Amino acid sequence: MTTVGIGIPYYSRPDYLALALASLQAQNDPDWVAVVIDDASPEGGAEELVTALADPRIRYIRNATNLGLAGNFNRCLSEPGADVVAIFHADDLLEPGYVATIRRLHEQHPTATCVAPLARAIDADGAAIDTLVDKMKRRLWPRAQTYELRGDRGLARLMHGFFVYCPAISYRPSLLPTPWFEASWKQVMDVELFARILLHDGTFIVDRTVAYAYRRHAGTVTAQNGRQFTRLAEETQVARLIAAEARRKGWRRTAFAARLRWSVRLNGALAIVANRSSGGAAVRAALRDLLSPR
Repeated sequence: MTTVGIGIPYYSRPDYLALALASLQAQNDPDWVAVVIDDASPEGGAEELVTALADPRIRYIRNATNLGLAGNFNRCLSEPGADVVAIFHADDLLEPGYVATIRRLHEQHPTATCVAPLARAIDADGAAIDTLVDKMKRRLWPRAQTYELRGDRGLARLMHGFFVYCPAISYRPSLLPTPWFEASWKQVMDVELFARILLHDGTFIVDRTVAYAYRRHAGTVTAQNGRQFTRLAEETQVARLIAAEARRKGWRRTAFAARLRWSVRLNGALAIVANRSSGGAAVRAALRDLLSPR
């Protein structure tokens, strides 16, 4: 493997982008190239920031029109032109060993479609936090230092509880099923892609090395979709689709886990409690998703 590619989808908060790029430049493995892909942001500052850094490894591109999350993620996978590409969210931070960690794991597992190191959570100001969700992810994470998710057993494990941090994941684009991220989803395009990877005999390597800092704040798309119950609706829908495909393949573990989807239901219950003032119709629809037996 040669240079690691980093695609950085950007839409807002140039202050966060500046911190993200500083953490990228602080990598102890300097063999990387990065592309900041501005998805027609209404805010200025990103291009000027990249220009001021004067780092030949970092380029800036602005989409002519807004592609949305999935479309911009797909461009982030293709633009770096590397064998291994990470989609580094512009409001997060990299630990100094991130590039070295994913390079090592991809070299050790050259046929793996994806590699996922552990992440830690930070708040809007960058302080360390440990939410209930983060505690659950650690509890569900395999105990082995490095673990391979494959086939029925691997996908069932993800469907029991989605313990990976998606922004920390790196990919071999040449091994991804097409289409890559599906634009029909607002929230779960990553879950749907990972399911297709495993359903199509791909492999997913997870490792306990903490290499990424995931910023939890009210402005994230995940937080907004949680408040509007879009996340619960899409997680329920994609779980049903995965269960149906698993049944067709005879993958009993996955079919059962996708139908049970206990972690989706738990997150949904927490969202309903936190946002019960959103409106009667919205809450009733969320409760139907939460309590559905299928």
